[in-house]
Amino acid sequence: MKVRQELLRFFKAPPEGRLALARRAGDEALPPSDEVTVLFVLGFDKDPAVSGAAKKSLGEYPLDGLIKALEEKLDPLVIKKALELRDDDSLRIMAALNPGTDDETLKSLAETGPEEVVAAISEDGPLLSRKPFLVEALKKNPHMTLSMSGILEERLLDPEANKTGESAASASEQIEKDLLDEKKDKADEQNLYKAVSSMTMGQKLKLALCGNKAARELLVKDPNKIISVAVLKNPRVTEEEVQKVTASKGTSDDLLRQISRNKEWMKSHTIRVGMLSNPKTPLAISLKLLDTVFEKDLQTIAKSKNVSSALSSAARRRLEAKAGRG
Repeated sequence: MKVRQELLRFFKAPPEGRLALARRAGDEALPPSDEVTVLFVLGFDKDPAVSGAAKKSLGEYPLDGLIKALEEKLDPLVIKKALELRDDDSLRIMAALNPGTDDETLKSLAETGPEEVVAAISEDGPLLSRKPFLVEALKKNPHMTLSMSGILEERLLDPEANKTGESAASASEQIEKDLLDEKKDKADEQNLYKAVSSMTMGQKLKLALCGNKAARELLVKDPNKIISVAVLKNPRVTEEEVQKVTASKGTSDDLLRQISRNKEWMKSHTIRVGMLSNPKTPLAISLKLLDTVFEKDLQTIAKSKNVSSALSSAARRRLEAKAGRG
């Protein structure tokens, strides 16, 4: 495997130094891409204590760290290992977008990956030209829709179609870097919108999964549901951000469905009430939520003109039932 020259010194360190690195207790803070690579290599160390500690640390590596690591080009073996560590769509998407991913893994992702992977590869004309085997792989994926098939055919007929968008996006490279930095959570809205609007599907997906708060707030409103839903798979999304999404009447039913599947978010009373109050929430989900809120919330829903009559009627029936038991 190929390892950056700067990392070789870590593998030549004395046993105690390698052990500290394997335990993630070294003196030097490494970026996730380097740390994951170092841990992977140390997993094959001749010292059993070092290799055992490295494998344990890699197995327990945080999901957001693995996603962050995949922002950078990694060795194909490291990418494969990252995919083995977690059964997570975010990792599969980032692996599909990583230039270091080998053909075997990319083919497997094209055949079995989530719809975000299908969409990103289908729209990448230059990639399809370099790796034509991906066309047949994509056609085997159950997430391949008619619209995606149409885009795929367009790219095959005109593989240069993406180059304009890619060159425009590269002009905003610094803005993109800022959007991936969680410490820079504010951005000029006009420049932000301009930078994002010129991005390819793959670039938007990467930003949705790894971007900072400013990027997430913009992309969660993206008209393409694949992009907006991908934002919710970003491990840095906060409960406060989810609350804002549920409270917005412009939120799509796809986003609300995705939120309802997250058990941790649905523990929040504020989020449950936001889901109930949002007219876009599918009725089947709203009806189940009626049993999880307070009586005052039921009273609000029963009187609301913003929700469906079926939901307000169901809320009234529950209030009547409570009164009867009282």
